[in-house]
Amino acid sequence: MTDAPNPGSVAARLRSDAEDIEMEVEEALGRLEALPDLPVTEHVAVFEGVQQRLSEILSNVDDA
Repeated sequence: MTDAPNPGSVAARLRSDAEDIEMEVEEALGRLEALPDLPVTEHVAVFEGVQQRLSEILSNVDDA
């Protein structure tokens, strides 16, 4: 017997990871929906927060 991973299980895990990442990105971008209700002076903080979260998500993908 070999300890090689089953291609089907690897593909399922990758699909699951991709769905999780997509959900995280959508959640981060969803924060932009608050912009119309905020004063323009607060927009920069929202943009910076979204950019930071997207960077974290990308970093986690790179580490995987």
